[in-house]
Order: sequence, then structure tokens, then C-alpha cells
Amino acid sequence: MAVGANSYGTVAEVEALTKRYTVEGVYTTTSLPTILNVEAFLDRVSSILNVLLAEAGFTIPVSQADAKLALDDYAVDLASVLCHAANGAGPLAPGNAKELRGRLPREALLDAAAAFVSGHADGLQALGAARTKSATYGLQVREEDDDGVALTPFFERD
Repeated sequence: MAVGANSYGTVAEVEALTKRYTVEGVYTTTSLPTILNVEAFLDRVSSILNVLLAEAGFTIPVSQADAKLALDDYAVDLASVLCHAANGAGPLAPGNAKELRGRLPREALLDAAAAFVSGHADGLQALGAARTKSATYGLQVREEDDDGVALTPFFERD
């Protein structure tokens, strides 16, 4: 198996940050986590990023070089945190109440990824990442009530 086409980051980048869990510097079928686990970690955190990016109107996967590099880096960081957690270490390790604050590890990852995407969506767009929907996409105005009577706006411009 390999990291998916819509995923960000590489196993080699995760290995560079989590050498203590590798077998002579690489993840294998006998390491903890295994190579398949690390690939799945990258795919899963990338899918979370892609869902959030799609909600923000970006074309998936993001391919603009600088924006992709930022997403690669973030996905590798999140996958590294999962490698630590698999070994009972790091911020998402079992019993780490400070970081989890009563949430599941996946909820903590989702919250972190959501903050990353929402906090940097304008920057990704400014770099040239394709964004097909505006920030107001999906907002609608109701012009009639349920009986078909025209509604008067609460606010109007002079």
C-alpha cells in the first residue's frame, strides 16, 4: 500500500520526526506503528484536511506548490502525533487529559485541523490554491414566509 493520491506528506517525512519508533530509520511491517499504520495516518489526516478544505471552497487536492507544502507539513505533524500516540506518548496518548480535555483523540485532531484550515484559508487562496466557492457560498435569503407572503427585511440601506 502507499499513501493516497489526495494525501499530503510522505512516510519518509514522518520517519524523520519519529525515528525512535522505526527499525533503523524506516517504518516496517514489524515496527510500532507499522508502515501500513503510518500510511493510513497520513491518508486519514489528509482526508480530514480535504473535507475542511472542500467546505472552505478549495479544489481538492490542493496542488499549488507553496500551499501544498504547508499542507504536507501539517499532515506530517498530525501523523507524527498519531505515531507517538500509538506508542503511548505525545499529546494524544491515553490519559493525557490536558490536551484531550474530555474529547476523543480524533475530535482533538479535527479541532486542530479545522483551526488550521479556517485560520489559513485566505493565505492558501492568496498563494494561488484553487478556490471555486466564495466565503458566502451556501448562504441564502428567504424572501417569502411559509404562506407565500413577502417578508420585509429587518435591515435596509438608505
